[in-house]
Amino acid sequence: MKRLLFILLFVFTYIFGLNIVKAGTLSVSANTSVKVGQAVSVKINISGLAGRFRVTSSDNSILSGSAEDFWESSQTVTFSAKKTGKATITVTPVDVADFDSGESYTGSRSVTITVLESGTKESIDINKTYSSNNNLKSLSISGQELDPVFDKDTLEYKVSLDSSITSINIKAVSEDDDATIKGDGEVAVSLGTNTILITVVAENGNEKVYKIIAEVEDANPINVKIGKKKYTVLKNKDLLNAPDNYSETTVLIDGVEVPALTNEVTGYILVGLKDNKGNIKLYIYNPSNGKYTLYKELGFDAIKIQYIKNNKKLTGYKKYQVRVNDEKIEVLKKHKKDDYALIYGMNLNDGKKGWYSIDLKQNTIQRYNDREISALAVLNNKYLITIIILTISSLMLMLFMLILMIKIRKFKR
Repeated sequence: MKRLLFILLFVFTYIFGLNIVKAGTLSVSANTSVKVGQAVSVKINISGLAGRFRVTSSDNSILSGSAEDFWESSQTVTFSAKKTGKATITVTPVDVADFDSGESYTGSRSVTITVLESGTKESIDINKTYSSNNNLKSLSISGQELDPVFDKDTLEYKVSLDSSITSINIKAVSEDDDATIKGDGEVAVSLGTNTILITVVAENGNEKVYKIIAEVEDANPINVKIGKKKYTVLKNKDLLNAPDNYSETTVLIDGVEVPALTNEVTGYILVGLKDNKGNIKLYIYNPSNGKYTLYKELGFDAIKIQYIKNNKKLTGYKKYQVRVNDEKIEVLKKHKKDDYALIYGMNLNDGKKGWYSIDLKQNTIQRYNDREISALAVLNNKYLITIIILTISSLMLMLFMLILMIKIRKFKR
């Protein structure tokens, strides 16, 4: 009986090609502390992988250098320490495959390196204690009053402004001289609600955010509701950032003439809508039905695409949410981890609509060939049917062999 089981196991392994696959690995290592002026060697350990790898620094002003090439063995890339600070060196597989499985490998690896000042005692004292004080000592707006009165532990304030005001001057002073402040100074405001964030970063990197809600009076606001969110139509043309090939115009909304942008190729009329947090985005306005659609322009090397949501289903593809050029859009992918996706949109150069294929890693785009993909889908279906038939035939052959061997054993007895 044991001999029979051994033979069956051998046949099963031969037919289905079962084997143990050792997955490829990628790792990165380096000295995590160097001084200004020194070179740091980043060791990239590659095992069982081959393809193009990209090595980059998160801040070339601190650690300068980069590399990109086809590698299938461990490599060393050298970076130069330019100034004090921290930078992360990341190794990203661009087009890499696993030797054994043949599958695409996409996992990136990184190491963070601290660059210290050269030649001073403080630069080599890695145990130095950094201040965590991220409080403001004072916060004010020139010519205006904050509500409530400033207190370092109060994080949210309000200010009411006249409709004629288009900018305010925010003055912020930190308690700790080593802390840094972001968001103060001259800040533009528009009619309605404006949310302004003042961020204090302590010496040790801890952040505290103070919020100012500036309400600019609008005697006749144009309110818009899209889904469950409320917006107001922007009336200040200086706050409209015009995309390429768009020119200034005006459009009547609820009997009020408001600034807008237009383009002869797309035929779109763009207006600015502001949400209750003060964020402003461009929307496509349709005068015939009064509807608004978010304008999502995706820029690539050669062309620009206006993203258009399309509910059409393509065989073999599923819908996923991804970010392209900081815009969240819906795309079609065969698998969730794929670097390639399909989107539907309008070419802003010629106004033509269609499907486009995006390389999410390289941020490149090209027209999607429906006929070629359909032909591949048909071919894949034929392969699938062939595999199913061969599998069934193999199982039947195994069953036949098993019955035959049982009968032979009975015959010998």
